[in-house]
Amino acid sequence: MFEKTVFFRAESNVKLLPQSMAEVVLSGRSNVGKSSVINALCHQKNLAKISKTPGRTRSINVYSVVIKKWMIDLPGYGFARVSFKEKELWNKMIEECIVQRKNKKIVYITIDAFVGPTKLDFDMVCWLKEHNIPFKIIVNKFDKLPDSITEYKVETKVSQYFEIDKSLVFTVSAKKKVGFGKLRGDIVRFFGLIKERM
Repeated sequence: MFEKTVFFRAESNVKLLPQSMAEVVLSGRSNVGKSSVINALCHQKNLAKISKTPGRTRSINVYSVVIKKWMIDLPGYGFARVSFKEKELWNKMIEECIVQRKNKKIVYITIDAFVGPTKLDFDMVCWLKEHNIPFKIIVNKFDKLPDSITEYKVETKVSQYFEIDKSLVFTVSAKKKVGFGKLRGDIVRFFGLIKERM
């Protein structure tokens, strides 16, 4: 199913997006690897454009998994090298996409395993809780950690930091393409799809 995901459109004006049945929204700080996560998740190398330059994603990028069921890649938050005006536009875009669109959605906040959760991530979680938006955490770049640090340790630490259940945390490595089976299954359940092969 995921290997059939296609790029749908890039949009800076949320109001121009058509309605969907369900949306998986990927959020996170700049340069945590959201685009790489999308590519690994969908078994595709170049579905989402990858850049080493933080802040490259400047619009809402929409990917169609199946008809009217989308994955959305938001601009990264916390990137300093843009103007205040542009940051304000990004914030407005993110709020309109997550809060104002009244459709079924869940937000996956992607964090860097090596850097760990930051105050910006914590603030994002608080904001989502305040607006009653369901969310989960993807811990990417697990391959950068020492072998002595297990997925269990990472997920426990992250769940404690955000004060959430450990089942809401997914540890992956987009570079090594590991840890995605559990995440794919979670998204399939959210979309209400039953597939034997994910």
